[in-house]
Order: sequence, then C-alpha cells, then structure tokens
Amino acid sequence: MTKKEEKKFEHFLEEFKTLVTKKGFKNTVQKDCILKVLYFSKEHLSAEEITKKVQKEFDMDIGIATVYRSLNFFEQMNVIESLDVGDGTKRFEFKVEQHHDHMICTNCHKIIEFSDDFIELNQIKVAEKNGFILEDHIMTIYGLCEDCQ
Repeated sequence: MTKKEEKKFEHFLEEFKTLVTKKGFKNTVQKDCILKVLYFSKEHLSAEEITKKVQKEFDMDIGIATVYRSLNFFEQMNVIESLDVGDGTKRFEFKVEQHHDHMICTNCHKIIEFSDDFIELNQIKVAEKNGFILEDHIMTIYGLCEDCQ
C-alpha cells in the first residue's frame, strides 16, 4: 500500500469514528483493524479469513464472534457489503465509491467484478416503467467462468 492509500484510509477512519461516536456507538481497535483489512483487500473475504488476517497482520488475539459482530455493525453503517457466492460462506468487501456488480462461477466460486453503463441505465428504465424510484441495487450473475467451461 502506498502512503497516499494509507493517508486516504486514515482520513476515512477518522470520519467514520466521528460518525460512530455521534450515533452513540463505541469504536474499538479491533474494529479499526477489521476495517483496514477490508479496505486494502483485493478479495472478497469471509469472516474466517478476516479473523486470520487480523490475527496475523496486527498480532491481535481476536475471536470470530467479535469479527461477526463488527461485520454486522459495518453493514448497518453502510461501509461494507456482503456477498453470497453460493458456497454457503458469506463474503465481505469494502463499499467502494464506484458501483459494480458481480459474476460468480458456480463451480469454482471465482468472483469477477464488472461495471456496465448499459445495464445501469436499463435498470433505471425498468424501475421507472414499474413505478419505482431506484435507490440501490445488487446484481449478481451466476454461471461458469472461462476456466470451468
């Protein structure tokens, strides 16, 4: 990670802690470490993987229950998203500024992120056609990746 990325994370963390305090919640070092792991991860991590990474990277004794509670809290605070890849394990990613969708291989569970302006525009049209105002959406395409075909 670069100094610029580290600085961006520190700025995010400072703002997040202020928001958490204003809402009357408690922030902890464990939560900070979990957020950092998610923020810099290029993968969609399970709670177990997050636990191991926090233990290893921060030399911290943290239990899986603490990680699950923190992940639920972060989802409620709208800073992470969960993803069901169909293998019985919920995966998590930091909520990025630019929206993206996912393609998931039903054989090897590979996750491919993609963005498509045409799909985004058509979702808005479909919502309007049905009297909806689109606020958010999650699109997941399941199929076989190129390697598993």
